[in-house]
Amino acid sequence: MIIDAHIVEDYIEGKDLSQYKDDWIYYCISEESVFEMPDPENRVWVSKLYQKIRDQIENFTPCNGKAIRRLFPQFDRISNDYMIRLVVGFPDPYDAMVLEHDGKACLVFDLIQFQEDSLREDYSCHRVLTHELIHLCLREDYPEPDEMSYGEALNYIAFNEGFAHALPYPEDLQDFVFDEILEKKFEAAREKLRTALAETDENRQKIYRRMANTGNYWDKFAAIAGKLYLLRHIDELEGIYKQGWRDFTARILEE
Repeated sequence: MIIDAHIVEDYIEGKDLSQYKDDWIYYCISEESVFEMPDPENRVWVSKLYQKIRDQIENFTPCNGKAIRRLFPQFDRISNDYMIRLVVGFPDPYDAMVLEHDGKACLVFDLIQFQEDSLREDYSCHRVLTHELIHLCLREDYPEPDEMSYGEALNYIAFNEGFAHALPYPEDLQDFVFDEILEKKFEAAREKLRTALAETDENRQKIYRRMANTGNYWDKFAAIAGKLYLLRHIDELEGIYKQGWRDFTARILEE
């Protein structure tokens, strides 16, 4: 992976960061720059986190790599060409974002927004890296249409986010057990998905489309329904992937 860390390195060294407020990354979530001058008091722990995250990126091992490479033969090629920018200056809660510039996606980590808890020994960024790389692989196989109907959008979200959330989730796919708690989560997400698909009011559809993959984790009904459907069919992932996204929600609701 390609790492661009000049912003966070300048921050750690105490340099003036005002020169970066017009960097394109700070314009991707608003028409105006969202850059906020970071508090210099965070430099000590950010320096430690920077070394930890950089080491993890340089020694990246995808979660459930064998299964992922079976589904996505292009995974290593995409990984090797992927840009990661380690920065500071984003407002809360923007910690990890996939941003696009000149037709190419890159992953941006704001290390201050990761917070000092990320220094704990058990934290690893490998899951989020695996998640984002799956998105890129999937979009290469199934490009997102420029225009989609409401129903098509829910299908695409459930399929795309479902695979990106499901594959990195268990420590080991082969030993994963779909327990009673997940069954209840699946039923709740399925019912919300069913309700959303039946909605005909355009204003309500806009709300459901936004809720499908935003907000509290378990409330992202399309992403969660897709993820848990796939985890219930671990032995069928390749076949499900080959069938594509267009009738994916119908398959979820037929369970």
